[in-house]
Amino acid sequence: MAGPGSARLARVLAAMAVIGVMLVSGSGAAQPDPGDGTPPPVVTVRFATLGVGASSVTDLIAELAQNKGFFLRHGIDLQVIHFIQGGAEAMAGVASGGIDMGTFGTPILIGIAAGLPIKIVGSPPQKRQSFELVARKGINSVKELKGKVVTSGALGGGSHESLLKILHDNGLTENDVGVVATGGTDTAQMALRSGKVDAVVTAGLIRIKLVDDGVGTLIARARDYYGRYQHSFVLATNEFIKAHPEAIRNYFLAEREALEYAKTHLDEVVDYAARRIKLKKELIADYYRELFDEWDLSFAIDVEGTANAVAILKDLKEIKPTVRFNPDTWLDPRFLD
Repeated sequence: MAGPGSARLARVLAAMAVIGVMLVSGSGAAQPDPGDGTPPPVVTVRFATLGVGASSVTDLIAELAQNKGFFLRHGIDLQVIHFIQGGAEAMAGVASGGIDMGTFGTPILIGIAAGLPIKIVGSPPQKRQSFELVARKGINSVKELKGKVVTSGALGGGSHESLLKILHDNGLTENDVGVVATGGTDTAQMALRSGKVDAVVTAGLIRIKLVDDGVGTLIARARDYYGRYQHSFVLATNEFIKAHPEAIRNYFLAEREALEYAKTHLDEVVDYAARRIKLKKELIADYYRELFDEWDLSFAIDVEGTANAVAILKDLKEIKPTVRFNPDTWLDPRFLD
């Protein structure tokens, strides 16, 4: 009988045709960096990310960086494509040939394990598992969720996997709760507000807003359950690596410049975020300061943390037990300066 990982891959492949129609065509042939101080040739990068709006605070910084021209100065026409249904949908976009690069979580590992022609080329500034479990008022522990309804992102995504891990370590299984997969974290938090569910897996500013609005209580952080574990990665397709190696390097240069700008222009970043999500500016500022302390702008890949992530995905039956993690074939870190 096929396991959950096989079912997940089947859903990805079934979605490929639909996603492929939605995405734009690829960029042109590779162009070398002139190396004489002139701006590099512009290369289009179709970049996959998850969610919209406040679901990713780094997405907000990326939007601001695009508006200020950081990526174009490094020869990158960054075309961000949001996959609001989660990582499995994003991997369908990769499989269809409509994505060049992207950053999200463990579905990247599931894709590599399933044979998709991609490699991990780096890390986002925040590697840790960021998902958090927020319950409605009156529920104060994970064990109290038995018999309740919990919503996460799409099946096979990092938020769903986090829920399984948290439940398991609290003596519960998916069968002990009613799990509703609603898509991205933006959609999931709306279900909690409506009273249709008892708890939600979410992250970042959305969690802060739910708690500040008196809607819910934070009862678990996934990072407290995973140990040394790298959750998020930056991928590139093998085809794009071969055609545009310099564009990948330039992407990381632009990303580092954008993040360093954010750290030194906190007020501007907070103002921008506040226009996208109705939340007190002081709460947004406090959250960004917390993130700044955790950022690793080397974008280095935690090889041991990645190996542990693969092992956990095997335990969750998202990756076949016969798969072996080989850094030489899964990772390509040569683009990091």
